Amino acid sequence: MFVHRISHRSQYGSRVMVKGCLLGLLLTLLPGWAAAVERVSLRNLDSHCPFVPPQSLSQWQTRAADLNLQLRVALGLLPAPELDSVRPQIYGRRDLDGYSVEKCVFESLPGLYVTGSLFRPATVAAGSKVPGILCPHGHWANGRFYEASDVPQQLASGAERFESAAINPIQARCVQLARMGCVVYLYDMLGYADSRQISFARAHGFAKQSPEHEVTDDGWLLFSPSAELHTQSIMGLQTLATQRAVDMLLSLPEVDAARIGITGASGGGTQSFIAAAIDPRIAVVFPAVMVSTGMQGGCTCENCSLLRTGTGNVEMAALIAPRPMGLTAADDWTRTMAVDGYPQLQQVYELFGHKDKVGLFPALHFGHNYNHVSRVAMYGWMSDHLRLGLAKPILETDFRRLTQEELTVWDDQHPPPAGGEDFERRLLKFWADLIEAQLNGMLVGDRQQNQQLAQTLRDGWRVVLGLTTGHALISSAVQLNPALAETTDEIVIQVGEQRWSYLPESKQQELVNYKRLAAGYTYGYNHCQFTQQSQGLARSLLELAAQHPGQTVHISGHGTSAALAAAATFCALELAKEPSASTPPQLSLNLSGGDFRFAQVTNIRDAVFVPGAARYGDFPGLVACLPQAPQWSDQTDTTAFARLAKLRSQ
Repeated sequence: MFVHRISHRSQYGSRVMVKGCLLGLLLTLLPGWAAAVERVSLRNLDSHCPFVPPQSLSQWQTRAADLNLQLRVALGLLPAPELDSVRPQIYGRRDLDGYSVEKCVFESLPGLYVTGSLFRPATVAAGSKVPGILCPHGHWANGRFYEASDVPQQLASGAERFESAAINPIQARCVQLARMGCVVYLYDMLGYADSRQISFARAHGFAKQSPEHEVTDDGWLLFSPSAELHTQSIMGLQTLATQRAVDMLLSLPEVDAARIGITGASGGGTQSFIAAAIDPRIAVVFPAVMVSTGMQGGCTCENCSLLRTGTGNVEMAALIAPRPMGLTAADDWTRTMAVDGYPQLQQVYELFGHKDKVGLFPALHFGHNYNHVSRVAMYGWMSDHLRLGLAKPILETDFRRLTQEELTVWDDQHPPPAGGEDFERRLLKFWADLIEAQLNGMLVGDRQQNQQLAQTLRDGWRVVLGLTTGHALISSAVQLNPALAETTDEIVIQVGEQRWSYLPESKQQELVNYKRLAAGYTYGYNHCQFTQQSQGLARSLLELAAQHPGQTVHISGHGTSAALAAAATFCALELAKEPSASTPPQLSLNLSGGDFRFAQVTNIRDAVFVPGAARYGDFPGLVACLPQAPQWSDQTDTTAFARLAKLRSQ
C-alpha cells in the first residue's frame, strides 16, 4: 500500500511527522470518517479539527450543554471552587494622556496572585457605568513587559503606526481601549512578568520531570499523574485567573456588569475564547490569530487532559454564540479560517438568528500578530457591541510607553509572594482538599445538596468516560469470548445459562509522539485506554440486552476489572438514554476487590490511568453514580462505597 509522509512545523518550530497510508490521508479530509481515523492514529495538537454544526438550534443547544460541561471538567472547574470575594489591591496610579494606569493584584486561589496593570479612562462621569475589558497577553516574551526588537520592520510594513506601539503592542491596545472609555485589565499569564510563583519554565516550558520528585507529603506537582487525576493544569489555573479577573472588574463601581469584554492573541486568544465559552458574564469576545481547525495550541498552558477529545477550537468557540465574537486570521495556522471554520461558526450564529454577531478580519499578508491593522478591527468591534458609538475606523494615537520598572507591581511596600515547587505542591493539595471538602459538605447536607452532589459526580464521570464527546470518537463494541474459569482479571457477562468473558488490555498506553511529556498533549485529544474499553464493553452489554429482551445481563469483575465493569455499566446506562436507544437494559453488577483506587496510579502510561477520576470520588464515586448498588462477593472494606450509597435514593 502506498505510504506517504507529511511534514510541517508546529507553533514552536518543532517538526511533526505524520505517517500512514493513502487511505489515512483521505480519511483525515473527510470529517464523517473521524471514527475510522481514531482507530488509525492518535490525534494531536496539529491534527485537522473540522467542525460540522448541527442542523437545528435545539440540536446545537444539546451539544453545547455537553461541550460546556466537558470544558469545565477538563479545566478543573466542576465543581467551581468556593472562594472568598476578590479583594484587589490597586495602587501606584499614573495619570497620562486620556487615561490612567494602576498596579492591580489579587488572589485567584488563596496564596496564588494574579498580577497586572489596570487602565482607566481619564474621566468617568459620576454615577455612570463603562465597559470592562480583559486583556490576556499571549506568548510574547515577558508578556506585559514586552519589548519588540523588529521596530523598524513593523513601521515600514504598515503593521504599526508609532514606535511606542511597535515596541509594546500589548500596552498599545490597553491604552487605546481606555481612551475609548473602557476600564481595561492587562494581566500576567502564569510565569510571565510579575507572576513568578509558578515559573515560566514550569508553566510554559515543561518537558519532563522525575517521578520520584513529583509527590511529597506536602502535595504534588503540576503535570504529575496526581495533578491529572484531579484535573489540575496550568490551563485550568489560568482560566480560573480569568474568571477571578472578571470578578475583579465587577468589584469596581464604574464597571458595567452587562458590558464585559475580552481580547487577546495567540495564547491570549486561547484564553479569551475558552474563558468566554464557559463564563456567560463575558459579553463580547475578540480572540486574535488563534481559532482555527489547524494547530490547536502548542503550549502546556493551552492543553489539558479531556479538553479536546471529540472536539476542537472552532466548536469550542461556537459556545460563545450568540454573544458577539470577532476573530482575525494571519499567515499562520489561521490562514484557512475563511473557508474552514468561519463558515461553520456563521452557521451556528445563524441558528440563533444573529449571523451578524460573528466576524472574521483576515490580514494574510502579515504573520502571527496582533498589530495595529488587527487592533483597528477589534476597536470597531468593541465599539459596536459594547455600545460605545464611536465612528470607525478607530485609529490609535501615540502614547508614552511605560517601562518594566514603571509597570511592575512589586516594591518595598508590596513584596513578591513566595513561590517555587514547594509552593506548587501545597497549592495543588489545597485545591484538591478544597474541592473534596465541598463534595463532602454536599454529602452530609440536606436532600437538595445530596442531589447536587449526585449530579456533580454523574456529570464528572460522563466527561471522564468520554460520554460528552459525541459519536465521532466513541469506541465500537468489544469482542466477547466464551467464558472459561473465572480469573482475577477477566470480566464475566452472563445472560441466563450463557456466559461470556472479556479480558481487559493491560499494556501501557501509547502517548502522542511529542518532545514534551505533558499528559494533555495525548489525553487532551484522545480517550485513555480505560475509557475506550469502558465504552466498547458498554456497547457489547447493550447488544446482549437487545438480543435477550426482558432478561437481566449480569456483569462481574475483580480489582481493576471491577472498576472497568462498573464504568461499562455506567456507560451502558447513559448510552441507553439517547433518543435512538431501545428499551433500557436490565443490568446487574457483582464486584470484588473494592480496595482499588485510580489515585494509586503513578504513571501516565499506565493502562488504568484515567484523567479526572480522583476528582469525582475515585472508584466509590463511580459506583455511587449507578442507580443500583452492586453486590460485593468478598470481604473488602466497602465503607467508602456505603458512605456514598445514600445518593442513589435521592
